[in-house]
Amino acid sequence: MSDTDPFLPIGRYNVRSFITNLSDGAPVKADQPLTVKGIAFDGGAGIAEVAVSSDGGQTWSPAALGQDLGRYSFRPWSTTLRLSPGRHVLQVRATSRSGETQPAEARWNPSGYMRNVIESLNVEAA
Repeated sequence: MSDTDPFLPIGRYNVRSFITNLSDGAPVKADQPLTVKGIAFDGGAGIAEVAVSSDGGQTWSPAALGQDLGRYSFRPWSTTLRLSPGRHVLQVRATSRSGETQPAEARWNPSGYMRNVIESLNVEAA
């Protein structure tokens, strides 16, 4: 992209979610309850659902949503997982009330400001 390429102003945010209480590569206890927490937000329609996967997106389970504090607020979510020993790929995806869901593949956009691909992180359960 050059300085002469046209820029489009960002007029809204895409739906997005994050895991906030674990980091990539974190060790966790196998066969024990593991609380996973995060936030989700969108462009103002509100968050309708957050789903979590512990198998790299093959299966999804709904997370419990926290209080909705308004159109543009972060919406907390949480779930409890029980992981077998080994490596697990945790993923989270949000769906807005307008039906927008985070995509599995990143969509290109200038500077990456509108990136909203499903986030993944690895944990090792032992």
